[in-house]
Amino acid sequence: MFNGGGAGKLFGGRGRYSALCLLFIFAVLLAGCGGVKGPSGEEYFKSLDRWSRGQKVYQGLEARLYMNATLKTAEFRRAYMERYAAMYELSPGHAKAMAERENEQAEAFNEFFFTAYTPDETLNDFDESESVWQMYIEDSAGNRSRPISITEVDSSEHVIREFFPYFDLWSKAYTVKFPKYADTGGEINPEKGPVKLIVTGVMGKGELEWRPEK
Repeated sequence: MFNGGGAGKLFGGRGRYSALCLLFIFAVLLAGCGGVKGPSGEEYFKSLDRWSRGQKVYQGLEARLYMNATLKTAEFRRAYMERYAAMYELSPGHAKAMAERENEQAEAFNEFFFTAYTPDETLNDFDESESVWQMYIEDSAGNRSRPISITEVDSSEHVIREFFPYFDLWSKAYTVKFPKYADTGGEINPEKGPVKLIVTGVMGKGELEWRPEK
C-alpha cells in the first residue's frame, strides 16, 4: 500500500507486517458490514505515504520507542476528505461541513497524527502532563514550539486504522497540535520550508523531518 519514497521512512518490520494484516482484516470486515462504500483510495494512500515518517528511538542498543507520524498538510487534508466523503457517500452539505472543520483546524494549528509503541507500556504517556517524553516542532530557522495539546485517539474506532494502517494493535495514537508561531514570534509553516518533529527524553531522541513538495 505504501509505495514511493516515503515508504522507507515509516517503521518497517513488525509495523509493516501488522499494517498489511490490518488492511486485509478491515477489507473483509467492511465488505461484510456493507455500511462503508467507496474507492480503494489509491490517491489517498499516495498522499499518506508522502506525508508520513517513522523512526526507532534507542537508548544505547535497546529500542525504547517506535514512532510514526503524518503531517496534516493542506494536500493531505484534501486527499483525506475526498476519500472519507466517497467511502461514506456524504451529501454535499455534510462534505462542505467537513471541509470547513478541516480548514479551520489547518488555519489554527500545525497538526500531526502520531503513533507510538514502547516496550514498557507505562512509558507510552505522551498525553500526560508529566510525560517522560517531550515533543517539539522546529523549522530550519530555529523557530521552535511545544504542543498546545496532545490527545489520545480512541483505538476502538476502526475507521482510524483504515486511514492510518501503521496504527497497529500494539501502539497508541495521538492527535498532536502545535501553534502556528514559535515563542519567539517566528512563523512555523511546513508548506514553505522543512520542519522537524522532535521527540526527546532520558531514554533517547528521535527526529522526523518533512520538506515541502517541489
